[in-house]
Amino acid sequence: MQYSGIAYDSRKVKPGDAFVAIPGFKADGADFIPQAIQAGAKLIVAEKEVQLPPGIEFQRVPSARQALAHLANKFYDYPSHKLKLIGITGTNGKTTTAYLIESILKSAGQKVGLIGTIGPGLTTPESLDLQAILAQMLEEGVTHAVLEVSSHALALDRVYGCEFDIAIFTNLTHDHLDFHETKENYLAAKKRLFGMLKPDGVAIINVDDPCSKSFIEAVKGEVISYGVTQAKHELRSTKHNEFDTKVSDILIREREMTLKINSLEIRTPLIGMPNVYNIVAAYQCGLALHIPQKIIKKGIESLKSVPGRVERIECGQPFSVVVDFAHSPDSLQKLIETYRPLTKGKIILVFGCPGDRDRDKRPIMGEIAARLADYSIVTTDDPHTEQPEKIIDDVMRNAEGVMRIVDRKEAIERALKMAKKGDMVLIAGRGHEKFQDFNGKKVAMDDREVVKEFLTSQLS
Repeated sequence: MQYSGIAYDSRKVKPGDAFVAIPGFKADGADFIPQAIQAGAKLIVAEKEVQLPPGIEFQRVPSARQALAHLANKFYDYPSHKLKLIGITGTNGKTTTAYLIESILKSAGQKVGLIGTIGPGLTTPESLDLQAILAQMLEEGVTHAVLEVSSHALALDRVYGCEFDIAIFTNLTHDHLDFHETKENYLAAKKRLFGMLKPDGVAIINVDDPCSKSFIEAVKGEVISYGVTQAKHELRSTKHNEFDTKVSDILIREREMTLKINSLEIRTPLIGMPNVYNIVAAYQCGLALHIPQKIIKKGIESLKSVPGRVERIECGQPFSVVVDFAHSPDSLQKLIETYRPLTKGKIILVFGCPGDRDRDKRPIMGEIAARLADYSIVTTDDPHTEQPEKIIDDVMRNAEGVMRIVDRKEAIERALKMAKKGDMVLIAGRGHEKFQDFNGKKVAMDDREVVKEFLTSQLS
C-alpha cells in the first residue's frame, strides 16, 4: 500500500496520506474518517469495518495504536534501531535522571537528544510524532537519545516498535490510578519497557524499591542494580563487577550535596535523597555506556539545575523559596522531608492536585501536608474539567489546620507574605509548567515568575 505520509488527526491529513483512526477517550478517530478522506487520505486504518468510497484502500487491524506505531516506524525507517536509545520509567525522578544522563553524554563528547516532561505536549509523544522526532535527531547527527517513558505511553503503545539499548526503572509509588485503576496495572505498564530492550540491552533497576524484584524478573538480559546501600551486578552475560556500587558519605546542605559512589566524590547543587537515587542511576548508565568515571563525574557536577525540580528562587529575600514538580504523595513527602532538617524557621507549603486525575491521592497528599509542613495552603493546580473548589475539598478531607486559597497566584503571594527570616516556602505540583488548564482554556501561570514578580516588587 502506497502512501505519502501518515496522520492520526484528520485535520493534519494531506493528499495521499494514510489515516489511522485511533479510538480516543473523548472521541473516536473513526468518526473523522469522512474528513480525512475529504482532505485526501488514500488509506484508512481502523479497528472496525467502515463504508468507504471507491478508490480508498482500507485495512482493518486489532489495534489502531500498534498499527500507527508500526506504520510510523516503517515510514521513518526504524530510527530507534540506529540510535543509542535510553528509556527511563518510574513514578518520580525521570526528568532529573534524564537531564543527568544527557549531561554525562555531552561531557563525553556525544550529540544527545532529550524527550520528556519539560517540553511541549506529552511526556512521551504519540508514536508517529516520536518516530518523526527520532528520525530528525538522526538527520542532525544525534548519536544518543534519552527518553522519559511514561506509564501512559507504555499502555497506549506510543513506544511500540522502539528498541532500547538501556532501560531504567526509578521507583513505583501511588500515581495515575485514574488511568490504570490498580497498582498491578500500573506496574504491568511500567514493566513493558523492559521487553523492548535490544538483545544486548541493559536494564538498570533501583533495588531499594519494593517492586524491583518484579522488574528484574521481566528482564531477559543483563541487569545492573542501584540503590543507596550496596548494589550488585546480576552476572547474566558478563564477568565483571565494576557496576557494584556503594553509596556513602551523603551530606545534604541547603544549596549543595556531596556523596561518594565507591571512591568517586561528587559535589552537586541537586540536593535531597531522591537526587541521590537519580545521580546513582545516571552513574550506572554512564558505566553501561563505557564512559570513564571522571567523565561521568564531570557530567553530573556540571548539571547545575533542572527546570522546576527543587529550583531555588533567589531575589535577595531573607527566607528560602523552592519550586518543585512534586505531585504525588511520595514526592511531596520527600520534598518536605528534604528541607525539614535544613530549615531553621518554618516550612510553608503551597500545593494542589490536578482535576480529572487520580482522586484517591488527594486526601493522602492533604494529610501529608498537614502533618509535615508548619503551614499549608491548598490551592488550584490544573483543574481541567473539574471545579477547583471540589478538588480542594477532596484534598482537605484529612487535612486539619490547612488554609485554602483557590487562586494559585494569591496562594503563592500569601505564603511569601507569611515567610520570615529563616523560613522555607515550598511551592509544589507544577514545577516548570507555564499554563494552567481550566476546562481546555490555557491560562498563563508560572509559579517561578509569580514568586520573582512578587519578591521584586516587595524588595524594591
